[in-house]
Amino acid sequence: MALALQDTQLIWRKVAAYFASANLSSSGTSPVAVAAFEALLKNLISRGVAQLQFAPFTEAQCDDDDGTGLSDNGACTLYGVYVKKVSAATDNYFKVYNNATVDTTATDQVLALPLLGTLEEAFEIHPGGLPLSVGFTVTQHTTSIGVTDGSDGGHGFLLIGAA
Repeated sequence: MALALQDTQLIWRKVAAYFASANLSSSGTSPVAVAAFEALLKNLISRGVAQLQFAPFTEAQCDDDDGTGLSDNGACTLYGVYVKKVSAATDNYFKVYNNATVDTTATDQVLALPLLGTLEEAFEIHPGGLPLSVGFTVTQHTTSIGVTDGSDGGHGFLLIGAA
């Protein structure tokens, strides 16, 4: 998927709609996550970051053997990631790789968020942006530093911008 930027205000509406959606099960989104992403978007607007892309992903996409490349556009900037565990309490680590197609090169891993409990949520924010050089792949593994595919992971979204 190529980078498709939209106005930051529109992206906030997408984030708010995601947080309010059935995607988050009956437990909803924590007020901490909502406040953190609201603060991130206000910060980006104040810094002149006028456009972002909302890149949602599913547990099934993360469960794919090589993960799922959500961006093959080349260089971009990652500002925020939100993920919520779907169901089982199986230990799982949601990961983002600086690679447009696979999740097998350890040095391409740029973040790992543990999802160890049922319906657990996690997020990571980079107010100044985390540069990615070749696009990104979302995946899940059984450990924070290994590449053994996991299962019973989460779904969520990434906020990305131009390089």
